[in-house]
Amino acid sequence: MQFKHSQKIDAPADYVFARITDFKKFENHSGPTGFSFKRQGRLPVRISTRWDISVPVRGRARRFSAELSEYIPPRTLSYKSASLKYEGVMSLTVKPLDATSCQLDLHVVAKSRSFATSLVFNSIRLARRRINRRMNTEMTKFAKRLKSEHKASV
Repeated sequence: MQFKHSQKIDAPADYVFARITDFKKFENHSGPTGFSFKRQGRLPVRISTRWDISVPVRGRARRFSAELSEYIPPRTLSYKSASLKYEGVMSLTVKPLDATSCQLDLHVVAKSRSFATSLVFNSIRLARRRINRRMNTEMTKFAKRLKSEHKASV
């Protein structure tokens, strides 16, 4: 199962990368979406840092751990997650378009390792159109928020 999304952001690439790597802000986020991120341990963030994540899927919270697997400032950030039931990778790439704008690419790949998880993944596949619309909406809101925050900071 794969999800891909690209979003143009009217802010410099370095600023966007700094914002998507503001781990404390994500860990302290408590919004209406139901996502939660809790870092394991208190060490500074580096390759192999792990988070406990809760994501609402089909009306039920799905919990898993994710590990920072790639961190190449100021362009690439990847997380991997694996268990007996599934494995997955999420990559974020910031590509500069010019001095004042960039493109944020999000790529999620997940594979099922059990029958029960394959049923969950099938229900996600059936809802792909709705999930893509929701992802597009959220990424657009994120881009607008980054643009306005960048303009306010300049």
